[in-house]
Amino acid sequence: SGTALQQWISAFAQLSPNSQNQGATILTPKTVVRPNISTVSKVLFNSSKEALSGAGLDSTYNFGIHSFIHDLLLAGQYCPLMLFTNINTEHLHCEGHSLKRCKINVGSVSCHLLDLSQFENELDIDPLSWQEAYQHYLTWIKDIGDSHSVLRWTNHFTTLSKDDAVHKNFCTIIEFDVETCQNYTL
Repeated sequence: SGTALQQWISAFAQLSPNSQNQGATILTPKTVVRPNISTVSKVLFNSSKEALSGAGLDSTYNFGIHSFIHDLLLAGQYCPLMLFTNINTEHLHCEGHSLKRCKINVGSVSCHLLDLSQFENELDIDPLSWQEAYQHYLTWIKDIGDSHSVLRWTNHFTTLSKDDAVHKNFCTIIEFDVETCQNYTL
């Protein structure tokens, strides 16, 4: 009897010298000749190829704009500013798979779009979140829009956020902002 290894060694010892040499050749690890890569190595990436980051923006924008927002845009639907806050951007990216979607028909095409009822009412946004959201929105417009759109929305938000008006008349400002955004398509 004995262990399997002992049995294997005993069987190997009973082989002819020629068979033992063939077996040893099979069991001996082969040495792989590796090419000398020092002569062909090159730099694949350096800092000159880095893209500039959005200056002054919170790192949440690094998530990018979620595809659900692009779907709303492509379907010609309103993209509420609420979707551009840091909290909702993170919510879309981390939990987007579990968010409700609704089916609507745009022309002859059926679309499954983000159900906006699961987000806060845009009129309930606070001034700080509104400023945060419109900064992300402007960055998005720069990414997808033309120069006229960028200028138009930059002027819109700059005019609305002047001086103390944001604090004194914020309810009126946000109502005007929402109505303007709903009536203008990119």
